[in-house]
Amino acid sequence: MMLKRLFYYIGLVAILLLSFMPAQPVSAHAGLVQAVPDANSELRESPAAVALTFNERLEEGLYYLRVYDSNKRRVTEQPAVLNEAHTVLTLQLPPLEKGTYLTTYHVISADGHPVEGSYLFAVGQTLDTPSGTQPDASMEHMHRHDGLLDAFGTKDVLQYAARIAFYMTMLALTGWLMWMRWFGVDRPDDLRLSLKRIAVGLQQTYTIVYILFMGAHLGDLIGDGGTDSLVRLFTQTTIGYAWLGGLLLALLSFVCLYHRAWLDYAWVALVWFAKSLLGHAAAFEPRGQTLLLDWLHLGAASVWVGGLVMLLYFASAKKEAFRVFLPMFSSAALWSVLLLAVSGAMSVFIFLPDISYVLETSWGLWLLAKTALVLLVVLTAAVIRRLFKRKRERTLGVLVRIDAGLMACIVVIVGIFTYMTPLPPNEPLRWHVMGEKQHMTAQISPNAPGVNDFTVKVWLPEKLGEPKQVLMKLHAKEMPDVAPFQVPLEPAEDNSVEESFGMKRYTYKARGAYLPYAGTWQLEVRVMDSNDDETVYHNEIRIY
Repeated sequence: MMLKRLFYYIGLVAILLLSFMPAQPVSAHAGLVQAVPDANSELRESPAAVALTFNERLEEGLYYLRVYDSNKRRVTEQPAVLNEAHTVLTLQLPPLEKGTYLTTYHVISADGHPVEGSYLFAVGQTLDTPSGTQPDASMEHMHRHDGLLDAFGTKDVLQYAARIAFYMTMLALTGWLMWMRWFGVDRPDDLRLSLKRIAVGLQQTYTIVYILFMGAHLGDLIGDGGTDSLVRLFTQTTIGYAWLGGLLLALLSFVCLYHRAWLDYAWVALVWFAKSLLGHAAAFEPRGQTLLLDWLHLGAASVWVGGLVMLLYFASAKKEAFRVFLPMFSSAALWSVLLLAVSGAMSVFIFLPDISYVLETSWGLWLLAKTALVLLVVLTAAVIRRLFKRKRERTLGVLVRIDAGLMACIVVIVGIFTYMTPLPPNEPLRWHVMGEKQHMTAQISPNAPGVNDFTVKVWLPEKLGEPKQVLMKLHAKEMPDVAPFQVPLEPAEDNSVEESFGMKRYTYKARGAYLPYAGTWQLEVRVMDSNDDETVYHNEIRIY
């Protein structure tokens, strides 16, 4: 009865928090940082290949990159190739005829999250030129970016619910098993039988939730790859191995638990390890350290959650056991929270190249919310210890329930923010400035560290003719002693259709590694017209 009530409150908290989440896609963990050819590019000649560069390591066994022509036919049946670093996916192309082409991809980041997207490019014409049959609605599903829906829909709610339930039952079961070994072995038979009965109930719940968790995410991982992708998922990917390992451990729990202490501890340790392979720790380097930190974090969380669930049970049904267990749990919980804080902080410094990113992402804001709740837990625990020494048991029961409620909130938040990317997304820059005598647009794509495409468009009265000079400079704000990069803009043909503003447009382009580092950059554009009148534009951009 106590556990049903606890899960009811957890579900209620989850629904409340999810209802306040923004109706927008949550960024997946691996992100596309460069595409060659780029999205919406208009090429004079057929490209030799399509190459996609991602900001994180990808799973090796399950990915695809395909190119379709305007008649919905794949231009090549050759498979794409992943480079040695597992960050660049390349598909060699045959010579392409004049027309528009659809590029679509599906990959899985190393932490087990699917990423997919599609874009168009043109060869020998503009994208505005009609080219036979356009891709129909059956291909619209491939136009989602980062593998998530444009709105926070029913499927997203079900997936988050499955993640939260999986995380909660895993922590409660593994923590309960350890506390049974630490506290329950020397207790009266009726108490030991009660603890084991609840443990078996947690086992059953965990196994069912684990299967539902896998089912909720299976479709996203295999994409439209069919049976072949399903087989590759479980035979060639780390996420597949971790899923199978976790499922096997859940089933083996009914055979191997409650016989030997070392076997119980080994089972718990392997469950934590399998869970570590399903999160951020599997995607960041140094991988050994991130996995160890995550394993310790899960261990500390299990001790705290499992012990708190047991304390809640004792408070409602076993008053004498509650008095004996509380001081023991209180000391263990203090050390658990300290280990959670240390391991969590170390992981954050590994995940984030700049700690200020915490304030610039949904992941960071959820992390701050979790931290605030942990501080409330510490404060509540201190009050509980003080009242216990004063033997005010009636108030203790209320505070223990409050502590359990805070724990439920934390578990729900963890179930949400662990499936968000810690890193802020880089968005292509499109900066337009209107003026009395001229207009200017500056574009940078993908606007990320490394090679970028730079475009400057200038609108001038036709009588002035072509500008004498158009310059673009980039200066790293955090490196004042480094001279600015000058982007070597060259006049370029531009067949795109845009507002003319009653003037003539001139387009200049360049490609190169003129944004080599993450950080804040000062963007400067200078336009000198034929009368030697110079207009200077300044903007500040942030690169992650």
